[in-house]
Amino acid sequence: MKDIENFLKENKITYKKYEPLAKYTTLKIGGKADFVVFPDEESIFKLIEIIKYENIPYYVIGGGSNLLIKDEGFRGVIINTRKMNRIDIEGFTVWSSAGVMLPRFIAFVLKRNLSGMEGLIGIPGTVGGAIIGNAGSFGYEISDWLEEVEIITDNVEIKTLKKQDITFQYRGSDLVKTWIIKSAKFNLREDDGESFNRMKAFLQKKKQTQPLGDYSAGCVFKNPKGQSAGYLIEKAGLKGFRVGDIVISPIHANYFINIGKGKSQDFLRLMDIVKEKVFKLFSIELEPEIKILEA
Repeated sequence: MKDIENFLKENKITYKKYEPLAKYTTLKIGGKADFVVFPDEESIFKLIEIIKYENIPYYVIGGGSNLLIKDEGFRGVIINTRKMNRIDIEGFTVWSSAGVMLPRFIAFVLKRNLSGMEGLIGIPGTVGGAIIGNAGSFGYEISDWLEEVEIITDNVEIKTLKKQDITFQYRGSDLVKTWIIKSAKFNLREDDGESFNRMKAFLQKKKQTQPLGDYSAGCVFKNPKGQSAGYLIEKAGLKGFRVGDIVISPIHANYFINIGKGKSQDFLRLMDIVKEKVFKLFSIELEPEIKILEA
């Protein structure tokens, strides 16, 4: 670990030691990491090189949504992409660094009279994370307008993948977990004059049906085919059910809210309770949508 710290100092890369990770997640849960590092587009490649060379465990986070970090924290390096925040545009083509926050990206394209992303309004996180999880709502998915992604591979090589090289599915993709998205290229369409109104309507509906202002990780479970996970959890009588300071939202049952000093073990216990009861009542096995980072 001393070598990595010397490298960070020599290359003037911002970092923090023994940093609580709760502040970097929308759920506000998570123990300390040995290092939290904030590379930009130029320094991330060299950072990955030394991490791989030193065989140090690492994990990449962006906006920290859709993520549960255990209270034990993480022994290794957390790479935070928030300094990878460039956006460029030429005509209908937009390039975005992986660390650009999704709400900023949507606002950027709408201001330039481009359409295609308005259905993603209200989804937290970064462009890179949204691509890996194929984020979407209201019939929109981020992969709809994706043309290519630039990645750093396991062998620490920069490679460009065309959309047809990637398999996207509901809330997921086959992008290898150990690959790092560096940037992405999108081809959007001209605004038909209604994009802003559609976005406002989508956001209003989300405010009415989702606990957007609370500390949550977003939807906890994937929707089973032809079903709604939130509906199944509600029908199981679990809205408002609580373990410690983790509560199933009374607004949307597929959101677990941290109402105070929530712990990861409480969140995981609540997930188990929900899965057991839904399976017992409906013979449907819920699959997690959130990612769980082990210590």
